[in-house]
Parts: sequence; C-alpha cells; structure tokens
Amino acid sequence: ESLRLTGTHVGCDTSQCGACVVHVDGKAIKSCTMLAAAAQGAEVTTIEGLANGDLHPMQAAFKENHGLQCGFCTPGMIMSATDMVA
Repeated sequence: ESLRLTGTHVGCDTSQCGACVVHVDGKAIKSCTMLAAAAQGAEVTTIEGLANGDLHPMQAAFKENHGLQCGFCTPGMIMSATDMVA
C-alpha cells in the first residue's frame, strides 16, 4: 500500500482463489505462496505494471467482454490469463 500498488489482493489466504497472482520472471505465481525474500533479484510484475500507458490487450479484452464480477479477483484473473497465452 505504501507503494500505491493496490491491485494485487489477498483473497482466501490459502492459495485457492488466485486473487494474489503476480508475474515473477514472466510466470504467474500466487504471491501468497512465496516469501518476499524468494523474489530477491527477480522481476516482479503486478497488475499495475502490466500496461504501459494504455490498457494491456488482456485488460482491454476483459473490459470489452465484461469479464468482471465484483472486480476483487479480476487482477489475478488477468495476470493468470496473460501468462496462459504468452
């Protein structure tokens, strides 16, 4: 929160839901399963870093196709989907 990166959420806290998915060195990882120390030296991308100015194509596709529910887990779904099609 102090970095103003609020898109990645703690959801279930048991690694079941995927709301906490980030990319670590380009691969989707449930951040609740990884200690911060394990990310030392790795490139970590959150939902905020996915787009470069405009929406990332996956973000745009979710928006255009109403791929949202309440929006809480949407960032994790987008990060997972981006990894799946990479």
